[in-house]
Amino acid sequence: MILKMRLLALSRAAWVRSNRGAAAIEFAFVAPIFFALMLGIIEIGVMMFAQFALQNSVMDAARLIRTGQAHSAALLIQDKVAVPQCATDNGSEQASFANEGQWFKQQICCGVSPLIADTTCKSDVVVTVAAPSTGFAGDFNALTASGTAGTYFGGNPDDTATAGVAAQNAACQIVMVRASYNWPIWFPGLAMLLNSNNSNDYLVNAPNGTHLLTATAAFRSEPFTNGVSGC
Repeated sequence: MILKMRLLALSRAAWVRSNRGAAAIEFAFVAPIFFALMLGIIEIGVMMFAQFALQNSVMDAARLIRTGQAHSAALLIQDKVAVPQCATDNGSEQASFANEGQWFKQQICCGVSPLIADTTCKSDVVVTVAAPSTGFAGDFNALTASGTAGTYFGGNPDDTATAGVAAQNAACQIVMVRASYNWPIWFPGLAMLLNSNNSNDYLVNAPNGTHLLTATAAFRSEPFTNGVSGC
């Protein structure tokens, strides 16, 4: 009887020892899927947050044109007068800009910092501002070829036409603003996994393993100058 009990105890001990590594082995099978899912949530979540931030920034910057604030800032910049670096921030430091295009792009960069570093925004974010002569019926897609880093069509704010394009700072003008940025994908392996199951390349759809973020705003400027009674 005692021998039988000892044998039973030994068998139980051996069974316990044999299952000690089971959890580790099971986790080794589950871990890749778990971490891929977790990294995917982080990657897409931050990327979508950056997309919303870029869209909000473009809307805020577009309002500066729509309400005539860009018109006033352009006059000061032409006279070499320092203006607030971020127009939406009352406590923003004064800064000098070479032209109104540089100033306008800075307004977009103010809205996406720190998600997109200021230096990166200035060099890599493509901004296009244009006022098609055909108004809302214009082909805004045709503006893509004209978009280069810091592009801002229009010279003198009081000019009515510049290079065949109506001045963007004029009152009652239909204006289109677009900003785009190639967001770098942090986890290339995850991008390959998602793209292999998605023919539309949801995660990586731009060169060098990036995802294209685009924000637009189309509007008619308010009658903010003297002599303009309405639109």
